[in-house]
Amino acid sequence: MRAWVPLLLLLGSCAGTPAPDAASSAPGASTPDPARPLPLPLPEVVARVNGQEIRIRQILPLAQAALKKVTGAERDSRKPAAVRKALDDYVTRELLLQEALARGISADTRDVEQSYDQMRAEHPGDAEWAQFLSDQGMDPQSFKSELRVHHTVTALVVREMQGWPVPEAEARAAFESNPQGFGAPGAAEPPSFDSVRSEVENAVRRHKADEIQAALVARLRARAKIELYL
Repeated sequence: MRAWVPLLLLLGSCAGTPAPDAASSAPGASTPDPARPLPLPLPEVVARVNGQEIRIRQILPLAQAALKKVTGAERDSRKPAAVRKALDDYVTRELLLQEALARGISADTRDVEQSYDQMRAEHPGDAEWAQFLSDQGMDPQSFKSELRVHHTVTALVVREMQGWPVPEAEARAAFESNPQGFGAPGAAEPPSFDSVRSEVENAVRRHKADEIQAALVARLRARAKIELYL
């Protein structure tokens, strides 16, 4: 059985440098400690990304998933950092979604339906399915909506990778490290670099996928208006 991995967890490692809190965005301000106490009560709106609200209910399931790995007093002490990490990941999600929509990129409905049907088949019982959705903090409709976001952002990242220019020196180095790894399998002689250049460049892009995505997120953060309230 393939476990469901939320989009936020997939993006977390490439989120880049967290945006500062709105209250600490002045030049020279130090970065706040993410483990500092959370405001009580927690605000309903915990951030705005280019004016788009992020609500506390949208980030708590991810924070709770992270906190399941610890117990007792340690869980309490880690809660503020876990909630802020979840918020930071959600900011990344929102930035990528906004960029995808701005570029006219959308998910293929068939892919969304296939992903939904696959996850439903992996939780065949109604009670099991309901528990799975509850653990995500979702219902069937919101889960399908999140799958659409997932596929939309994936399409954006693929487009970004396809357009990333591979320096010739890097492509040649990748080819020369393993010429037989390109071209027709089992060929007696390795291909020429020029005949497989497109294949080599795609291999380099795949190798640098995390780097390319992180650079995209960094650019989006640099020009975005991000307001955090935690």
